[in-house]
Amino acid sequence: MVALTEPSTVPTEPASGAFTGADWDLLIQALKDGNVIPVIGPDALLVEVTDADSVPQTLPFYRLIAADLLKSFQLAVDPALLEHTWALHKAVNQVLAQKGGLNIEQRVRREVSRLIAQRSPQVQPAAALRQLAGIGAFSLFVSLTPDDLLKRAMANDDDAANVRVNSFSPRDASESLADLSLLRRGERGIFQPLGAYGNAAIGFAIHEEDTLEHLYRLQSDAARRFAALLSELRRRDKLLIGCNFPDWLGRAMLRLFNDNRFYSQEKFTSEFLLPSADDSGLKAFLSQYSPNTLGFDDPTEAFIEKLALRFPSATPTTQPKPNARASGGPTVFVSYASENAEAARRIADALVNLGFSDVWLDKKKLIGGDDWADRIEDAVETCDFFMPLLSAEANSRREGVFWEEWNMAVRRARRIQDAFLLPVGIDNEAASKTRYARIDDRETRVFFDKHLFHAPGGFFDTDQQDALQERCRRFREAAND
Repeated sequence: MVALTEPSTVPTEPASGAFTGADWDLLIQALKDGNVIPVIGPDALLVEVTDADSVPQTLPFYRLIAADLLKSFQLAVDPALLEHTWALHKAVNQVLAQKGGLNIEQRVRREVSRLIAQRSPQVQPAAALRQLAGIGAFSLFVSLTPDDLLKRAMANDDDAANVRVNSFSPRDASESLADLSLLRRGERGIFQPLGAYGNAAIGFAIHEEDTLEHLYRLQSDAARRFAALLSELRRRDKLLIGCNFPDWLGRAMLRLFNDNRFYSQEKFTSEFLLPSADDSGLKAFLSQYSPNTLGFDDPTEAFIEKLALRFPSATPTTQPKPNARASGGPTVFVSYASENAEAARRIADALVNLGFSDVWLDKKKLIGGDDWADRIEDAVETCDFFMPLLSAEANSRREGVFWEEWNMAVRRARRIQDAFLLPVGIDNEAASKTRYARIDDRETRVFFDKHLFHAPGGFFDTDQQDALQERCRRFREAAND
């Protein structure tokens, strides 16, 4: 094995002065608010290996893969090339330049896929990667590499089912990516925007042009395929660890993950870079045009350890999910316009904590092969309560699946001699007939005859929480009579 780096050591307690200042305080507050998505780059994908002399090393996984690829094509391994964060891109470029020929790119892609599959079982996620994967403030991760090492780092055999992974490829017609925007309590998700190595036939990014195409198609396909997921990424702060982008990729990636221009008073999200941008062009661009992009130059492993100490895993992911009927709590169907997916997710989490045993979020519970219309109708017909989310976005829609759900629920409510409909206004102002004229028309006008809950942005206040807990208590009492 080629020696790629000196064995690294992780201090038991980072120097107290290394993690201070306004930028660090901003990051900590954003983490406390649950508003940060980590973006994991190649240099953060640290693994433990031993060299030919049985000396232990901790190094980025793709420096191993880059060296293996060059050897596979009988090319010299330049140690300087292997020091690059995006070493695989540079190794592939070298192979394409020196071993050109018919179908060479597909040969390289298949070889990279084979090497990842071969190498992965030979290495273990390093301590820093395991700590990063276990930080309790993170539920949704973005991984810029195509392997499964991050999943291995966060999941043991008992809780692997609670980690969901979705990857994107321009040639994949899957519509399932939006699911990751609505993770259930105890679940964690990994989104791979540059593809997964197991999908060599449909493609994953192995060089710069590949990466550019993924980002272009990710942007252009967003509205059709995964608007909810991309909206989730854009509304939250990002902590980019071990990415160390070249200028062109940094600009493209950061812009993709933002709704607003960098240099705009309407941009309220932040990007935290670890390490700070090395590329002089990107550094100059961000310094001049992106005041909300902040950088840290602390040692990566020490930085991760400090975060892990501040935000340990909150609850074990192996906690069993309660059985809907055995727990005694009612079930509830939350129905909403797609624009309100984030508020719906917050409400779903709150309802579970308040005593509801199971929560439906329309397509969230569908599985491959299900007939969509039949499953939704069954859910509306069997849930204990139905909760429509009233909003300006819903009221503005002339057409939408949620209208059909709402009308089905109203028809079922006529057969129930008890409370069934629990409408919730999620705008800042309380829901009213005058504000929601379209909702106050035809069958759904009955929502305004009910007690209207109010949860601006998906957050119930104390009085609303008490009322919902009381609703659950009465349901349990009635069930036990």
